[in-house]
Amino acid sequence: MTTLAGIIATAALSHLGGHLTGGILARFGLLGFGRKIGIARRVLRVGKALRTVFLGNPTPKAREDLQRWLQENDPKNESGLGDGVV
Repeated sequence: MTTLAGIIATAALSHLGGHLTGGILARFGLLGFGRKIGIARRVLRVGKALRTVFLGNPTPKAREDLQRWLQENDPKNESGLGDGVV
């Protein structure tokens, strides 16, 4: 019985430790984990919405809106939303 409890406890600690380690690595961008994007989440949501509209209906107006947002908020294209938009 104690062997089974030890196996379960070890598995739980390994799982939680892995999540904790992965979270820390992604949060701070260590060892190539995660991406640091200098854009606030709410602003990034607007950019993603504009990108979705552009991909769904690639009109000149949608392209212009997305390009304007990219110039104002993501000039270095850190988010990758500007890929394929000329």
